[in-house]
Amino acid sequence: MVKIFRAILMAGTVLGVGGAGVSHAAEAVEQSASGDDNSGVRDIIVTARRTSENLQTVPVAVTALDPTALLERQIVEVADVGRAAPGLSVQSGGTGNASLIYLAIRGNAQNSPNSFSDPAVGIYVDGVYYGRPIAGNLGLLDLASVEVLRGTQGTLFGRNTTGGALNMTTVQPDGNFGGYVTGRIGNYESWSIESALTLPISGDELSLRLAGRYGERGKGFGDNPIRGVDAARIDHDIAGRATLNWEPSAIPMTVSLSADYANIKDTYNNVALRGINPTGPALALYSGQFDIASFLQSKSRFYRTYNDPDTGNANIDTPYNYNKTWGVRATIEYDLGDVKIKSITAYREADTGDGTDLDGTPAKIASYASDYSQKQRSEELQFSGNLGKLEFIFGGFYFKETGDEQSQSLVFQDTDFGFNLAPANTNLATYKSESKALFAQVNYSLTERLRVTGGFRYTWDKRSINRMGYIGGIPGFSGSFLSNGRLITLPATGLCAVGANANLVAPGSDCTDPVTAKFDYPAWLASIDYELGDGKLIYAKTGGAALAGGLNSRPTPPDASSFAPEKVKDAEIGFKGDFFDRHLRTNFAGFYIWRNGAQNVVNALVGANLTQFVQNAGDVKAYGLEFEGTLIPWQGLELSGALSWLKAKYAAGSFTAAGLGGTVDRSGEVVPRAPRWTWNIGATQRFPVKGGEIALHADYAYTSAVYQDYATADLTTPALNDGVNDAAERAAAISFIDTQNSFSRLKAYGVLNGSLNFKLDGGMEFTLWGRNLTQAKYYNAIFNGYGTFGTAIGFTAAPRTWGATVSYRF
Repeated sequence: MVKIFRAILMAGTVLGVGGAGVSHAAEAVEQSASGDDNSGVRDIIVTARRTSENLQTVPVAVTALDPTALLERQIVEVADVGRAAPGLSVQSGGTGNASLIYLAIRGNAQNSPNSFSDPAVGIYVDGVYYGRPIAGNLGLLDLASVEVLRGTQGTLFGRNTTGGALNMTTVQPDGNFGGYVTGRIGNYESWSIESALTLPISGDELSLRLAGRYGERGKGFGDNPIRGVDAARIDHDIAGRATLNWEPSAIPMTVSLSADYANIKDTYNNVALRGINPTGPALALYSGQFDIASFLQSKSRFYRTYNDPDTGNANIDTPYNYNKTWGVRATIEYDLGDVKIKSITAYREADTGDGTDLDGTPAKIASYASDYSQKQRSEELQFSGNLGKLEFIFGGFYFKETGDEQSQSLVFQDTDFGFNLAPANTNLATYKSESKALFAQVNYSLTERLRVTGGFRYTWDKRSINRMGYIGGIPGFSGSFLSNGRLITLPATGLCAVGANANLVAPGSDCTDPVTAKFDYPAWLASIDYELGDGKLIYAKTGGAALAGGLNSRPTPPDASSFAPEKVKDAEIGFKGDFFDRHLRTNFAGFYIWRNGAQNVVNALVGANLTQFVQNAGDVKAYGLEFEGTLIPWQGLELSGALSWLKAKYAAGSFTAAGLGGTVDRSGEVVPRAPRWTWNIGATQRFPVKGGEIALHADYAYTSAVYQDYATADLTTPALNDGVNDAAERAAAISFIDTQNSFSRLKAYGVLNGSLNFKLDGGMEFTLWGRNLTQAKYYNAIFNGYGTFGTAIGFTAAPRTWGATVSYRF
């Protein structure tokens, strides 16, 4: 508490609105949000039901962030949204690229979304679905709004929204000349420049919006005395977007065309060693490397890493994270009077990659490098309108993606633990996915205050992959080749790792394993809401959605090559209300969730392969409460807060552990990615001064302890039931699993941010800003290899950062 109090005092002098990439959006929104007229809590328009509605009239649990909230809370990337919404748990990076984002809402999560499995929370930008979360944690550029929709959203937002949806909207050109320029500097030698400009081309009919950003961070967050390359140093952060809007006066039509590009490269994710298995095979490899006991007790180890692959494979030994993505979108809306037609057509590409050491030590225990490429195209056609008391929307959705994923890994290199993996294990797979859906939703007003809603969607998915795993060389190839600008060299010899000839013949045409799977499933919604009057609404809803099934690309046991859809049902009741002439807003929601066939990730050694795959792991029941509130006690001061309480548990029963240990009863297990508590609180005080305004802001966000994965001891194996010392052996097995699970636990943490902003009437703006002011030490993610190769590591979140921003709005 002393540290928090001291940091709050500090927030009065060294704070700020701007991290890299915070956009200054529409002036009209900023002016209406300033609170100068003391009119109460500002209205926020959301598109949670694919139409523009006041947040307080929507019978859905939604957290909406307008440009003012985005600026004040320093929401500069997708991962930051977790600090502002109740029930939203965010993890980023980890064993994936720094741009990989794991979003979980109300405990609904998919722990390893990659090229072949999907997230439980869909990400949408201007109505376009982003299929691969590995490119999801991008810096936010020139945003108009961010909405977090909680609960199943399968009717209107479609596939893979069992937990909810993250809906983002960019600033659109409105025909009025204007824009902004922002420059930012900070500690760790960070700097960026960002700008946006709206250009009227032909009166009010045709206008163009241009936005761009460039940034660097010359000093990394993590020190590595062995590699000599600091972790989390940003070589470049480039983002740009162009949006063209055409609204012809002679035709009731709007056409919006956009193109965007992002390119970010940093060194690698900061890794901290958390623990070593004293009985594991890796322990002997540390002899003479460093003092293990002293290192684990060192206070400096959190921001110091000793990982050093040193495998001789240039691809694995070069630390990196990179992400290149671009896309184009065309949105056409035509107004026929009672019916409106809307088409959203999009194409996107992404190339990402990362590489690091998985054991966090100089020893040659485990290391990898991965590259991903993806192309997607989508089309959504909507018909909407009003027929008296009936509002309707129906349409169709088509999504297709192709790509490939390759990873190289080395485990226990040059050791004698039953296998010698000097040549890299390589998992290579190409994939195709296709999804088609039809949907409809209607609202009917039974009276002026009472409304019912019903919706239905049916989805057909088809997924195909061709697994081409091998140990050593690449099928039909030997030598070196370029992959996304990096030289990769592989030996000429090797063995198949997949298919009927696994471990039998050298790489070639027989090292393939093509698989296709089809899934289809419904989604639905039913709700009723009633306006009590005077800005108050009560509602009840139920819905269902599915997290698509998929195929595992990496080596797995025979019964784990695919996994089925995870089917989710939920029920929710809620209240939204404004009080005291809109100076107090309180929104409540209570919910119950049924998850059938929950998709969980397994990290394992299968044969000689370090691998990761997804399996269906039983049924989960969860329930909880959520609250969001805003209070304006006097002119110029706004207080906001949110709270979520969640209880999740596995239903009684068992599952087959995909060949890794038989049948295990999961009913006592902890559900991953389901924190019991998340809450945040914020305060903004505005002071009018001569020639402008001063705004002081501080916010604090807390997440309770959460497990990233969890295991149960298998007590059914013959070795534990042979009649020889069984009780002691079972106790030892349980004790070992308990220790292993302790390293999968991310401890509770809280982050305090703040800002001091001086806005001049002429458009100039000066800000001092700070993030993580209490220097909280916590992990973004973990990788628990305690039970496989013997070490557990954590991926360190950013330390305290601070700096200054100068902006000019015109």
